Amino acid sequence: MDTDEENENDWDRSLESDMLETGLPDKATATSQRIILHFDLDCFYAQVEMIRNPALRNKPLGIQQKYIIVTCNYVAREQGLTKLMSVTDALEKCPQLVLVKGEDLTHYREMSYKVTELLMSYSPMVERLGFDENFVDVTEIVEKRLQETRISDVTFIGHIYKHKPSSVAVGEENCRLAIGSVIAAELRQAIFNTLGLTGCAGIANNKLLAKLVSGTFKPNQQTTLLPYSTAELMSSLTGLLKVPGIGYRTGEKLKAMGLVNVRDLQLYPLSELVKEFGEVTAKRIQNLACGIDDSPVTPTGPPQSLSDEDSFKKISTLAEVTNKIEELLTSLNERMYKDGRQPHTFRLTIRRYSATNRWFNRESRQCPIPNQTGLKITCGSSEAVPQLLSMAVKLFHKMVDTREPFHLTLLNVCFSNLQAKSSSRSSIVSFFTQKSPTKAQTASQSQVEPDVCEPAGSSHFTQEVVLQKQEKILNSMLNCTSAFPTQETQTESLQNIPDSSTSPKQSHVTSRSTQDSCMTDVSKIGVGCNLPPNVDLEVFKLLPKHIQMELVSSFQNENSPQPNYGHADPFSKQAETGNHSMSGFNQAETSDPCESTLKCSRNLTSHYSELSKTFSLPQSFTNLENGKSTESCSIPPHSDVPPNVDPCVFSQLPADVQRELLTEWRQQKPVLKIPSKQSHKTSSNRDKRSVAKGSQCNKIMKYFKPN
Repeated sequence: MDTDEENENDWDRSLESDMLETGLPDKATATSQRIILHFDLDCFYAQVEMIRNPALRNKPLGIQQKYIIVTCNYVAREQGLTKLMSVTDALEKCPQLVLVKGEDLTHYREMSYKVTELLMSYSPMVERLGFDENFVDVTEIVEKRLQETRISDVTFIGHIYKHKPSSVAVGEENCRLAIGSVIAAELRQAIFNTLGLTGCAGIANNKLLAKLVSGTFKPNQQTTLLPYSTAELMSSLTGLLKVPGIGYRTGEKLKAMGLVNVRDLQLYPLSELVKEFGEVTAKRIQNLACGIDDSPVTPTGPPQSLSDEDSFKKISTLAEVTNKIEELLTSLNERMYKDGRQPHTFRLTIRRYSATNRWFNRESRQCPIPNQTGLKITCGSSEAVPQLLSMAVKLFHKMVDTREPFHLTLLNVCFSNLQAKSSSRSSIVSFFTQKSPTKAQTASQSQVEPDVCEPAGSSHFTQEVVLQKQEKILNSMLNCTSAFPTQETQTESLQNIPDSSTSPKQSHVTSRSTQDSCMTDVSKIGVGCNLPPNVDLEVFKLLPKHIQMELVSSFQNENSPQPNYGHADPFSKQAETGNHSMSGFNQAETSDPCESTLKCSRNLTSHYSELSKTFSLPQSFTNLENGKSTESCSIPPHSDVPPNVDPCVFSQLPADVQRELLTEWRQQKPVLKIPSKQSHKTSSNRDKRSVAKGSQCNKIMKYFKPN
């Protein structure tokens, strides 16, 4: 049987929490000016089925769940049928009874929320109680109407408890209740006109009395309770369990103390109750027995939990338990997907068979739901069910020893701690979305300007980001190509190279001005460079610019010596000798123009020195040997940088992004930590690994090699 997240036990819990929040009322001030309406729909499940199938309206109808009749229409009640009667007994009393399966509550749940939404369109102060009951606080509406209406024009609509309406005069003391009865009649009529449902209503000064008086006259009627009739209403209750808010266990304790009816509880010494229940609970239950309830009508909003359950005569094997839980989880997963929120807690409830305590012998265990499983639930993925089933079985084993015989009569699965899906946590993805640049972003971007060519194969970013980066680098390299044919342009370019002491902002501006003044045609690269004989020049010219530059770089690297990595900071050494990365230009006259282009681009990285030292980040540097330039983007990794992160790409990120990533990596260090044995590898092993990595980056070369 599918069950909703709300039930009669909610009344007990809500009263207790409201009492703690609002304080305990004084009996002398029990009469208040609040006007509370309680709506209770008639044989709700049966009405929904009759709306779905109008042919059932004049026939005895029973709603069957398992082997009992959970409710029936009034045609069937006239023939002696009652709630919770067994199907066998019901058919004996009424052979013509029409039975409808009511284990799937989907239609009832949808209609229930339609009723609540309709009531909320009249007043926001609506509190749900189960599928078929709602409280509405109409105090403000009553006050507004009272100002616009003369008291002499107001009359009661419906019944007045223990009084005839014609015998009660409307005055200052009861005019608000009279207006409340008018509003209740209007809302009942709106429900019938809109949804086709009938129901009863109770009008009183608090929730407890409104609920008790609403069922005085049935079906499709309403009753108002005057304040001085409260004592008579409470004394009419046949037992303590008839008082809303006093549950089964509390009733058993009161019975053990010799308290049987409401009058006994009203007169029992409070001090004795405090010894048994504590001060808060003792005062609460005694006030309820006197008809005192100051708990507010709390707008319910979305349900705080969703659950499905099924009852049966007997389940006694683990296989049966697993199959039933999987069935319930499949249904609950679909409901949770429609709800749209993400559950964070899973609860499993069982009920063992007991001859003495048939209905109130439940046990529960709960556990958190992993985030990846919760996301699958919100996406409606069926992959979430096996993961939840595994969690449920573990919880079941905590409650039941399967090595011993067991007898279960109910299983319930529940999702709670429901939260709306949100991306409140800052993510690296936000740095790659298009948005208008702010001053802070502009300042951050001016500190780091990409100037080292990074192979797309080693990048962890999207292809679009890589292509944009490579195009910027290409333009920077082209600038320097046009600067080297003459000594004059070479000297001018040297002056534009930013010093390591230059501020990041000045370096950015200088390099950008150099770029704007030195643009050249990409076709010159193919002409000026010594392409291998197996490369077709015409085909090379037709390639995109970023591919041409990747090929040029690979052609040069084939003839360059292997890079030599060291632990010393190359920029510190250059600063001591006063070169400031200028040695790359001392041999420019004897170098190939393409080689000079690469040198120009790579030596612009000197302005990263201070930033890299500040954050202890890997740095890209150039090792010059025999007039050739070789590049390292894989300096021995920082202890906080995972091995699968490319240092070259990392160094080109904005400073705030780098700080965020480092913080996140430190938090995840046990997962991403580099094995300690790698720290003892020799530099030659690193060289081999870097060479192997470099050989895999330019796989596009294979398309230009002869077959």
